[in-house]
Amino acid sequence: MEVNQYFYSLAKISAQKAAENGVHVDPKFIYTQWYIETEGFTSQLQASHHNLGGVMASDGSWRHFTDFIDFANYFGNYLTYYREDGMTNASSLYNYVAALHHGGYFTADFNTYYSAVLQVFNTINF
Repeated sequence: MEVNQYFYSLAKISAQKAAENGVHVDPKFIYTQWYIETEGFTSQLQASHHNLGGVMASDGSWRHFTDFIDFANYFGNYLTYYREDGMTNASSLYNYVAALHHGGYFTADFNTYYSAVLQVFNTINF
């Protein structure tokens, strides 16, 4: 499957923002996670809220972003909250997903979620 260059450029923005704060993440990992979260960049949430990651507001509602660049910048900073969960050592897709899971980003079964992310990752032509 071909990579959507626009959304991949946003993943690069997030990765750069995270790196500015000492967390180095491959933008391919971010892109793949967003692909899963948005059902291939087709979800209503991403269309209406510019929210590519299912990020929640403090009141439990979906967090709304002004545009996708706003989300990308936010998400890069957001990844730094997972330092203690292993995000600083997320040099593999497995470690990236494990850090998110350990930090409570998603509550789905780890193996099920990771398998879905890995399957998509292996089909994208980066």
